[in-house]
Amino acid sequence: MATASPPGRPQAAPPGPRVDGVDHLAFVTWRPRATVEFYTQVLEMPLVHAITATGWVTEDYPDFVHFFFDMGAGNRLAFFYYFGLPEEDAPSDLMHRSRHLAFHVDTEEELLDWRDRLKARGVRVTRPLAHELIESIYFDDPNGIQLEITRPLRVMSGIDSRDAELTVLALADVAESPRPSVEALWQRKAELIRKAAEGDVR
Repeated sequence: MATASPPGRPQAAPPGPRVDGVDHLAFVTWRPRATVEFYTQVLEMPLVHAITATGWVTEDYPDFVHFFFDMGAGNRLAFFYYFGLPEEDAPSDLMHRSRHLAFHVDTEEELLDWRDRLKARGVRVTRPLAHELIESIYFDDPNGIQLEITRPLRVMSGIDSRDAELTVLALADVAESPRPSVEALWQRKAELIRKAAEGDVR
């Protein structure tokens, strides 16, 4: 028996412009030499483009170099080096681990090969850690940016999308409540599942 959409499900958007993947991700570096050596030599990403500019957008915008590495599949990783910009304090450990960039590989063999390669280059790297659909290793670049290499443990399916929709709808409700908690999220998600099963889409 088909189940109804959960409450608050957005209607399908009319056809229109769509983005097509990632062109580039950009970060700031205060260590350009170490950054170039790490990405070109350790991760073997070719350096493919660089921009130098002054007076960008506004007169007080600092002069900079913006350089790009090829991550493959038409995706690039970029860094800004700003002249005269004081180095920022390190983020908290929680923010450091949350703001990360993950690279994809297909197999366990590739993941373990990357771990061996990183260790051989003196990079501290975690053991493989499995979480739901993926298994990953984690390490830092010379700028303190956390990087991840991850492989799929199974193919993502429609049930994963359905579960994500219910989870995030429940989160949106609970995050606006006086006392948000993961337990409250689970309870609200259970309510949404029951309502969807009963055909209540209000």
